[in-house]
Amino acid sequence: MSAITATLLIASAALSAADRMALDAATKAIYAPYQDEAISPPPWERDIWSREVQHLITHWQSVLPQDEPDAMNDGDWLCQCQDWDAKAFSVTITSRKAVEKDVAEVAVDLVLFKDSDPRDAFLTFRREEGRWMLDDMYTEEYADGVKTALRQTILEDEELQKARP
Repeated sequence: MSAITATLLIASAALSAADRMALDAATKAIYAPYQDEAISPPPWERDIWSREVQHLITHWQSVLPQDEPDAMNDGDWLCQCQDWDAKAFSVTITSRKAVEKDVAEVAVDLVLFKDSDPRDAFLTFRREEGRWMLDDMYTEEYADGVKTALRQTILEDEELQKARP
């Protein structure tokens, strides 16, 4: 690849100021409920996900065991926790980058409690109908991404259904 081609590819992948602002706003909106004492819906019920993830969530909910937790409903996907302090919760955007056309990654540090170490998360957004929607998330818990975890859990839950009389 020539140096000019490489430069053009990098330049075309740069985020505009408007995209950076929109991604920051989308990221802050995702985590805003964690800074509020009010009870909010679980992440899978929120209108933050790309169409592909929404489809996976719908499939997962159709096979979800009714009498026990599975790998996806035993904690909060976005904060990677079961508990947090709304007064201490903070999200810091550490980087943003374009991955490809209409796809971007935002890295964040999450602090759940006063004086706790931050947790890293890498959010992949996809622009759909002019909105940046969360298309995947990579964390220590979801090293292969939330989409991969959903797909695996769907398979496990389907096998569990087959095994039941």
